[in-house]
Amino acid sequence: MQKIKKIIHILKTEVSREGVLKNSLFVSSSKAISAITNLVFMIYSVNLLSKAENGKFQYFLGFVPVVLAIAEFGLPNALIKYISPLAEKKSSPAAILNASLRIKFYSFLFLSFICFITYFVSDKNFFVLLLLLFGGIIISFISYFESLFVSYRKYKSLSLWNPLPNIVRLGILFFISETTPHPMTYMDILSIFCISPIFVLFLFFFFFNSEEISFTANPSEIRENEKKLLLFNLWAFVASIFAILSDRLEIFFLNQFHPPEIVADYGTALQLFSGFVIILATFNSIIFPKMARMVETDEFPQVLKKSVLLGGMIALILFPGIFLAEPILTLLFGSKYMNSISVFKILYPNFLLQLVFAPFGTALFALGLPRLLAGLAFLRLVFGAIFDYWIIPDWGANGAAVSLFLGQIVSWLLLTGYFMAYFRK
Repeated sequence: MQKIKKIIHILKTEVSREGVLKNSLFVSSSKAISAITNLVFMIYSVNLLSKAENGKFQYFLGFVPVVLAIAEFGLPNALIKYISPLAEKKSSPAAILNASLRIKFYSFLFLSFICFITYFVSDKNFFVLLLLLFGGIIISFISYFESLFVSYRKYKSLSLWNPLPNIVRLGILFFISETTPHPMTYMDILSIFCISPIFVLFLFFFFFNSEEISFTANPSEIRENEKKLLLFNLWAFVASIFAILSDRLEIFFLNQFHPPEIVADYGTALQLFSGFVIILATFNSIIFPKMARMVETDEFPQVLKKSVLLGGMIALILFPGIFLAEPILTLLFGSKYMNSISVFKILYPNFLLQLVFAPFGTALFALGLPRLLAGLAFLRLVFGAIFDYWIIPDWGANGAAVSLFLGQIVSWLLLTGYFMAYFRK
């Protein structure tokens, strides 16, 4: 009991330092609003669509994170890593910003090439491909700007910025659904989801002044930083792609072996965990800048340990939520998605454990080891594909939830082993 009290006291002291509690409150509140509006958008969409249409929507929605990962090319984490120290010293980030925008242009060209090739070698609708292409680019700028807020620790501004895209999405969806005389299709809702965030991008420039964000830099410095970002981001990008594919692999396998209704059962349950994604993002926004600043100090191991403990405490607090699966799904969707209840219960422990192990992945980025993270993500992808092919054909949506959980265990064990060895150095 004394040991538990000591751990709680240490965490309380750490959270109270440097305005962490106040910053966490601002960011988590705005992330909560963003998560709620996103959840309402998904619930509203599911209820507007038939189960078969929802299955198609969930399937194509699964491609958005993959396209987004390519459009980002690992830039958000890299910008936080390299700009946070500059912001601390009041130095200009112009060279890095110019280099990052060049990389985003290369990503757009690469995505356009993939879109063009996919159109000719598959039967995918060209309009869907364009939606995914431009939607990925637009959404990538949302996370790009968010990384600048985090780098400069503008948490009040970030709290205003965070919920805007989802609020706009929900507002447009509600307006169109209430005014159109025709039933909405998955294409209508996918269009709203992908394109509507464009209406908030310009607001970023109201939060930063020219003294803080400058794009005037020496061409040689821009080229130097471009090479630095490309080298760092290459492995961060690979890690991100493998991780995203691992997270969405189950939907792709379900679509191959089962009808759209089964995809809808799994995808609908998965969407309810958007709140966990927000918690993870908030967690990362708070601890990553601090890890980036302390990575070369003796305090780094303690910061990591406290982050893991804090993640574990949050997971324990949220554990009773597993018993709310049936009443929540029944309330939101009636009897239409009763099969999603068991899927939700299987997925829930997986997302709780992600809160515990997330700081390890953040620490690898802070240590400048995206190559190692890419290797772990690749192992997760391989084991996930094996489990998917083995389990999903016979067990459907429940099997997909089990596969997602089993596929991550190997990478979690390796991460734990690596940092146990790291701390013994």
